[in-house]
Amino acid sequence: MSTDQNQTAAAAAEVSLAEAERKGFRLAVIGRSLALVPIALFYLVIARFPINIGLAGLFLLAAAAGLVPLALVGGRFERAARYAMFAVDVTILTAVLAIAPLSTGGDAPQNFVFISSRGEFYFVVVAISILTLSPALVLWTGFCAVAGLAAATLLIVAGMDRMVNFSDLPPAPSREAFLAIVTDPDFFPTSTRIAEGVKIMLVTAIAALAVHRARTVVRAHAIAEQERSRIRQLFGRYVPAQVASQLIDSGQLAPQTRTASLIFADIEGFTRLSESLAPAQVIGMLNSFFTAATDVIDRHGGVVVNQVGDGLIAAFNAPIPVDDYQVRAVSAARELLLLMSGRDFEGHRLRLRIGVATGSVAAGAVGAAERQTYTLYGDTVNLAQRLEAMNKELGTACLICGATFSAAQSVCGEAARIGPLPVRGRDREVEVFSLSSDWRAPPLPADPV
Repeated sequence: MSTDQNQTAAAAAEVSLAEAERKGFRLAVIGRSLALVPIALFYLVIARFPINIGLAGLFLLAAAAGLVPLALVGGRFERAARYAMFAVDVTILTAVLAIAPLSTGGDAPQNFVFISSRGEFYFVVVAISILTLSPALVLWTGFCAVAGLAAATLLIVAGMDRMVNFSDLPPAPSREAFLAIVTDPDFFPTSTRIAEGVKIMLVTAIAALAVHRARTVVRAHAIAEQERSRIRQLFGRYVPAQVASQLIDSGQLAPQTRTASLIFADIEGFTRLSESLAPAQVIGMLNSFFTAATDVIDRHGGVVVNQVGDGLIAAFNAPIPVDDYQVRAVSAARELLLLMSGRDFEGHRLRLRIGVATGSVAAGAVGAAERQTYTLYGDTVNLAQRLEAMNKELGTACLICGATFSAAQSVCGEAARIGPLPVRGRDREVEVFSLSSDWRAPPLPADPV
């Protein structure tokens, strides 16, 4: 894609990511409040009356108050509210660690709070932040958690007259010596707190990396959808879905030069016919014709590159590579002739003039950044168009060049050799054959797509 197209795709991806973040934040707010409900029920069951009522009520009140940020979703303060919400959660948890007593009796050493499971709620807060799909917010939450753990540790240590930790153990301590240390009211293992902080940082880093990966997937999906939309704009609604997918996957929209077979088909006497019809009838007739003709081209593995007035140009082996593209082009041309002789279009019988040429073509998307067309260039394109026009002079329906005939004799039937003919725009004469419509080619052995 061009620079402008890359910028457009990137902008579309950012819009998708912003919407994903908004939905994730909403989910995080709701999830946080829902998580507090089972915690309230837990304390209601395990704590003694009336403490259980107070604790359960406190958690339920926090669950209800936690829904307040939902009012900010979509507003100008939403992004600030995201960071503030997780900072407040960590602050409350830190206060619970450092200040909330372990017992209603009030005589349990506060340093024993780390033996409880309160500190593990830091991981819950980090996990909830993942729902926002914002790596920065996950890292912020993890930073706040580590800072909160450090703050709670310092507050508890500051209130202790003395501190005992694992460094006070003698070498090769006995069971009695170990128990004496860990059951001491002033026991405070600083190394364990440091290890908890490291674990929080590691979990946060892994979570942020996972969120970054998820964003990459979302961005890639948005860019792919943008490219798919661009392909639809280039080729119109006539390109089959599987062809569009293959174009995206293989990158065949990049400018390329390759050998291909081209069909140039035009409705004979269209100008005279259209003058006798109302505009709506002309459009209806053309739509009916193009739909039927495109079905034929698709079935043989070609792509209708463009419709010009009452004509179309189809390519075989560009932009989608196919085997036996000369055979497919001739078979498609013959079926188009049979199609014209076997049905009418909005009540009108049509006749086609077709030119089929094989050779090198340059293919690619051209035009302004917001309005591009996939186009084929080169002498082969001109030759197909010249052969189509020569049908009028020779009284034929379909002319094919010698290169196409040589590679597709198996489906050419009793094609008549017209001979070397001068072609406008070419220095040398071109071997030309006339393809009749009264011989049915055998079906192709495999589906090209």
